[in-house]
Amino acid sequence: MMNHIAVTHDGIQQVAYESIVLMKYVFSLPLALIFLLTTNPSEFAAELNKIGVSYRIAYAVALTLRYIPDVQQEFVTISHAQQARGYDMSKKAPLVQRVRGAAGILMSLLFSSLARIDDISRSMDLRRFGKEKRRSWYYQQTFRRNDWVVMVGMVVLVLLEVVLFRVADGRFWWPI
Repeated sequence: MMNHIAVTHDGIQQVAYESIVLMKYVFSLPLALIFLLTTNPSEFAAELNKIGVSYRIAYAVALTLRYIPDVQQEFVTISHAQQARGYDMSKKAPLVQRVRGAAGILMSLLFSSLARIDDISRSMDLRRFGKEKRRSWYYQQTFRRNDWVVMVGMVVLVLLEVVLFRVADGRFWWPI
């Protein structure tokens, strides 16, 4: 006798929903990586300020974008130092040992990041950052036609999302 698997309407909806979530991550992760790898933080901060974002926030975003590669490099350095001390974090090591090794790396990374943040904030205070209402930007450029087209397109997409959110009573997934 053959066992028949009953495919329900709810099961199909669940598979469709999970497929949509998977596609969201598959398509958004490469775009985020491309953005991080190809964006000049100073130019991005200047343009954020041009569209109305406070220069303090724009500068914080630029610092964050500059800091991501440093954190990655520091993670690799700390990981190699831990391995040189005898912490085996390969798949051959027991799970508890790998978790301890990862915790050691993350704690070292956290403390070094906090020290670096403290140094940066002190140097910005010494240079009186944030005391004035405005600032000049070295990388500031004028908007071109394509920039305005993208800006209008983004506003239309955000408005469409708000309308769809209201129509669907605050739900992004409306099962049939």
